[in-house]
This record gives sequence, structure tokens and C-alpha cells, in this order.
Amino acid sequence: MSVRLLIDEMHSPRVAEVLRAERWDAFAVAADSSLRGRPDASLLEYATESGRVMVTENSGDFARLAALIVASGEDHCGIIITSRARYFRGSPAYPNNVIEALRRFLAAPPHEGTSWIWWLE
Repeated sequence: MSVRLLIDEMHSPRVAEVLRAERWDAFAVAADSSLRGRPDASLLEYATESGRVMVTENSGDFARLAALIVASGEDHCGIIITSRARYFRGSPAYPNNVIEALRRFLAAPPHEGTSWIWWLE
């Protein structure tokens, strides 16, 4: 299964840059002025329409939006949740730690299909 990522703007665009350089399909919201600042519902809709899995640390809003989508009988392409504590942007390990975790996920995706939520370890 080939996973295409849309990385939410709280994450550095460097995450997508590094993954793309390694031939993974990753796109950063922060790198596109037409996507920056969009409401979460609009980003999840964009991700779904473009066949991308949303990568975000905003678990509350995206879990709620995902539940609403599924309850309406629709699907989304999946959501990967990153932990603020584990992938703290002020840490010297960031963004390399989130890049490495996403590499592991992309190399062996634990999910197929649609409408799943995965907490990145």
C-alpha cells in the first residue's frame, strides 16, 4: 500500500521535504499558502479529496471530524496523530524524531482501507 501524507502546519515543512527526498509522497500544509490557516475540516476534506492521510497533533479536533465523517456514511483517507510530548517542536530531536517515526510507518503501514486513526509511536 502506498501512503500519501498531508502534514499539518504545526509541523515543520522540513518533515515533508526530507520524506520527499527519500521518494515518499509527503506534502506540508505550511509550504502551501492556499492551505495555511485553513480550518481543520477544510484540511481533512482536502486530504480526502487528494487521497492523502492527514498527519497532525490536533487529536481532539481531527478525531471529532473523523467521527462526523464516518457517521455521515462517508470516508476519509486516515489520520496519523503525533504526540506533542513525544515530538516536542522545541526539542533538539525535532523534526528528526517525527521524520524517523513517519519513515517506519511508511515502510510498513499498519492500516489499509479508509477512515482509520493511528497514534504515531
